[in-house]
Amino acid sequence: MPFKTPSKTSEYIRSLLPEELDKDVLGIMKYAEEKVIPILLPETAAFLRQTVMLKRPEKILEIGTAIGYSGMIMLKNSAAQLYTVEKDEDSATVAKKFFTDAGFKHRVTVFIGDACEIVPLIKGSYDFIFLDGPKTRYPVFYPYLKDLLSGGGILLADNVLFNGMVDGSGEYQRKKATIVEGLDKYLKTVFDDKDMISSILPVGDGLCMSIKKG
Repeated sequence: MPFKTPSKTSEYIRSLLPEELDKDVLGIMKYAEEKVIPILLPETAAFLRQTVMLKRPEKILEIGTAIGYSGMIMLKNSAAQLYTVEKDEDSATVAKKFFTDAGFKHRVTVFIGDACEIVPLIKGSYDFIFLDGPKTRYPVFYPYLKDLLSGGGILLADNVLFNGMVDGSGEYQRKKATIVEGLDKYLKTVFDDKDMISSILPVGDGLCMSIKKG
């Protein structure tokens, strides 16, 4: 996902998420800055927070835990149980510590492993899904995520415009062709799906919100 200069990110996010800046959120932000780890763009974080507050989900599925920043936002703005998937074991370990220190240990289940292997095995029904994993795999994940999404549930996918390469507003880089093709296929798939109501939102690096009918 795109990365802003840490200091600018901190300053901007303070203006967007004033109530969220408690020790737990600040702890993750500080860790990300020190380790130069990308976290959600500030405007994306703000939108995610607002969407979760409005939806009030009971069960959330997240693809792409990273160090737990997006998960922390969702946990702090809902009473939901969070099920989150992360391939990198070190990142997952850091995220689990942040969740535990914030008192969310019993509300979070972290699946460590390749989402391509884990997602097809996930069972149950989720009323909110946040997709922020490997971009080339979005269209592969979609059929599984659709089945897991409850009627009226929200599937929110991040980075769908990928620095403007998907919609042509940014400079195209041939080395990123596989990612762009994957995201383009994902968007075409969700917009062609008659069971879903989808919109592309010019927030951050582009969000695609899909609501399942029913």
